[in-house]
Amino acid sequence: MLNGRFDTGRMRLFAAALWLGSVWLGYSDAKATKYAGAFMENGGGARALALGGAFTALADDPSATFWNPAGLATFEDNEILLMHSERFGDLVDRDFATYTQPVGWKLLGGDSSGIGISMIRLGVDDIPYTAHLEDQLDTNGDGEVDDTELLGLLDLRDEIRFVSDQEFAFFVSYGERLGTWQLGASLKVVHQSVGDNGSWGIGADLAALRPNLWKQLHFGVKLQDITTTYLSWDTGRNELITPAVVLGLAYDFLLPDWNMRLTLTSDLESRFDNRRSADQYWVGSASANVHSGLEVGFSEKVFLRGGFDSGWDSAHLTAGAGFRIRPLTIDYAYAGDTLDIEEVTHRISLTVSW
Repeated sequence: MLNGRFDTGRMRLFAAALWLGSVWLGYSDAKATKYAGAFMENGGGARALALGGAFTALADDPSATFWNPAGLATFEDNEILLMHSERFGDLVDRDFATYTQPVGWKLLGGDSSGIGISMIRLGVDDIPYTAHLEDQLDTNGDGEVDDTELLGLLDLRDEIRFVSDQEFAFFVSYGERLGTWQLGASLKVVHQSVGDNGSWGIGADLAALRPNLWKQLHFGVKLQDITTTYLSWDTGRNELITPAVVLGLAYDFLLPDWNMRLTLTSDLESRFDNRRSADQYWVGSASANVHSGLEVGFSEKVFLRGGFDSGWDSAHLTAGAGFRIRPLTIDYAYAGDTLDIEEVTHRISLTVSW
């Protein structure tokens, strides 16, 4: 029994070290904030994930509030999309919820418009917190807790605190059609908390969409965190979410004789925060990831999807399916083991239209 407790304890302490270590890096200085706001990456909606995250030039379901708010400009129905996914068993929960509707506003003097409100949440519960036990564990007084001294946690396990990591992003989005172009923007508020400490930040995205740029070729672009999103922690540390540029293309192949549609889609996501080899391609402080996907639709009711998300091997493979019987649409997505820890991602989303 003791061995079982010891193994479980070491696993949880390892997880805690990873999570609390990443938080400390976020606190430390500007170089480490290149991953600030990473919990928002991959946005929301199982359909977009199944397409490898290549959704900027499509943006035709409620998850457009994240991927490209310009897509809201031509929505005809009120819609709600709810999504949930889990990783590492149920250790990491991620949720996305959005509501969209058409409106009669013409803020830019355009032809049609729509709005949306969204929330992204990532939560990790029961993280062991042991910083307050450091003096008791450092039995030799050298100012460091080595592996042997760490075993002392078994005797202090009743004094271990358990904290939660909660990360939220709230979006208010607007899109408007002006002739053949659609323009959009999102204002977002970010809140993060770890134990007793928290941060707040505010930022904005700008986007454009051009359906049928050439035949059935669609073009989209999103300027993400265009204002540079500034996160202020109550510890006195600060983080910056630097701007990113996402360019997208999508092409529809219509097969009316078979009542089918094939859509090829691809995004190029460019960042400038020195991620280097953490991204797919990099030169100096600039880096880029390619997202690509294929969707096959049968009678606009059944859909099969596949793609690659920031890589071309099986670990970056994505896949999924969708079923639409109005007013309901159910989408499922699978994403590979990009961290090489024998842990894949499953994501389900439900959309209701009226």
